Amino acid sequence: MNGDVVGVGGAGAEGVDDAVQAARRHSEHVKSLVLLSGETALPGMRFVQQAPQLPGLFVVADDDEYPPTQEAMLWLYLSSTNPGSRLVRYPGTRPPWLGFEDLTGVPAKGTHGADMFQTHPDLPATIVDWFVTTLIRTPGHAPADPLSCAPVLRQIEAGEISQVARKLAQARREDPQAQLYPEISVILMGYDRMREGNTKLAVETMQLAVTAYPESADAHDSLSDAYLADGQKDLAREHARKALALLPSDTADSEVRRAEIRESAEGKLQQLGSH
Repeated sequence: MNGDVVGVGGAGAEGVDDAVQAARRHSEHVKSLVLLSGETALPGMRFVQQAPQLPGLFVVADDDEYPPTQEAMLWLYLSSTNPGSRLVRYPGTRPPWLGFEDLTGVPAKGTHGADMFQTHPDLPATIVDWFVTTLIRTPGHAPADPLSCAPVLRQIEAGEISQVARKLAQARREDPQAQLYPEISVILMGYDRMREGNTKLAVETMQLAVTAYPESADAHDSLSDAYLADGQKDLAREHARKALALLPSDTADSEVRRAEIRESAEGKLQQLGSH
């Protein structure tokens, strides 16, 4: 056990607030949060807003028997400034408001707090996977989530590539493993630029993917596609070769996807020749 890498979880109003306050008091050790259908007081909310180093898993059910817990959890999730924070939202019909959590008389439905473990049997495995990721595989980090990264993705979509690149460089100075956006989201935007015929912006967009994920065969192959579309054949060839070189060690994709990347890169090299 590593006492410097700790995960904290809480369920319900008191549990969520206790977990957030524990993370605030021991911020140098707490590397991950799991919060189930609750809320935190304003100091806790401010801490979550000001803790970009802390990924959180936020879980809520639409049919939570204590509305407006749904709004409280969504607000808490949206307050998180960590790009890896994740929202798990179980669909359902919102019930009528009957009272606060600290009042009696509201019938339990298995949709609030720790009761969710019985209603949603997949939840324990979700939490275990979250803690394995954020405490063991990549302590203090989770894969960038598109919802959490929406402001940055909007910047990329608007063509503000240099601004995002500067943000990433600044984040990497503070944390070499920092990620501000998911790889696949940026790659898809790059291909959208290619379909629009804006090959220069496609190259810049794909370069963001390679900068953030330099060991990704997919990112290099996609950048190769953009260079080829822009007529930069030497750079297209260079990154196709890089994609092939990275494939044996690239475990981010399935065997099927790796086969597709190999076929794509080899096809471009055949087209471009071996100069």
